[in-house]
Amino acid sequence: MPPENEHPKPHQVLVAVVTTSGTYPPEGFNGVPEHQPVKVELAQASKKLGISNTNGWVATVGGRELNVEQNYIENQLAGEVEIHWGPREGGGGGYR
Repeated sequence: MPPENEHPKPHQVLVAVVTTSGTYPPEGFNGVPEHQPVKVELAQASKKLGISNTNGWVATVGGRELNVEQNYIENQLAGEVEIHWGPREGGGGGYR
């Protein structure tokens, strides 16, 4: 039987945050309220992974950038969600 945290309760989303410093939680997903702003779980990940500066970081799911001020429903997320969170990719422009 799968662990209890692998099945979302009603009105919850299962969330994992993936960064270059590690993944939070280390295994599986956290059940979080679907009406909770995405930034709350990102703050937890930052704290648990010891990331001190996330200025300019973006959160994406499936290549789509999230509005971290909005909740999971507003970001059209449900079920199991793997959020990739890190510095915005550089444009690769030339230097003169």
